[in-house]
This record gives sequence, structure tokens and C-alpha cells, in this order.
Amino acid sequence: MRISELSAKTQVSVHRLRRYEAAGLIVSQRLPNGYRDYDEKTVRLVVFIAMSREMGFSLPFIAEYVPKFQSGQLTPQDMIEAIQQRVADIDQVIAEHQALRKKLIDHIGWFKNKQRKSK
Repeated sequence: MRISELSAKTQVSVHRLRRYEAAGLIVSQRLPNGYRDYDEKTVRLVVFIAMSREMGFSLPFIAEYVPKFQSGQLTPQDMIEAIQQRVADIDQVIAEHQALRKKLIDHIGWFKNKQRKSK
């Protein structure tokens, strides 16, 4: 199937599909006319990649899972652990942002206090 057909079947833009191919996540054969040609197995792989991207996984991270996914060896437990780690990473970022927010609010208070004293 051509890239436009793959895009229609997976709801992933042609631009993203080209990006996935450039990253080595999907492969195509080149037809004599230069068009990319994808097999039916690629549809399932692209859906997996797109869902992984929606969960915030990076392309290099996804690339580590693609061989197991393609060989049918990626277990639900593998995905549960990856998603739990993603949640933990997000929790860490949230905690860091909350600490930074508190520090900023404290600085605002300090400047307001200084402003009052200088009047």
C-alpha cells in the first residue's frame, strides 16, 4: 500500500510516517516509480507507535520496543512496567514544577515586601 493509504488506515499523517521511517521504526519497499510501498503488517506497527507517542514515549524509546512488538514477544507486563515508569517520570516533573512554583511565589513575596519598605 502507498503511504497515503497507510496514513488513511492509521490516521497518522504522511509527514509522521516519513519520520517513523527515517527513524528506522517502519520500512517500505520502493516501487520502480519511486513510491513507497508498505505491507499490511505495517498498519498494526504504526498504530502501536502512534499510541506510544500519545502516551509521551520518545521515538528512541519506542525503537527499543519495536522488535519485541513485531516478534509478538512484547507482553502486557512489559507495557505496564513502561507505562508505570512513564507515570513516575511525570510525577517527578510535576514535583519539580511544584517546588519551582513555590520558590517563585516566595520570590514574589520577597519583592513585594521590599517594595513596601521602599515606599
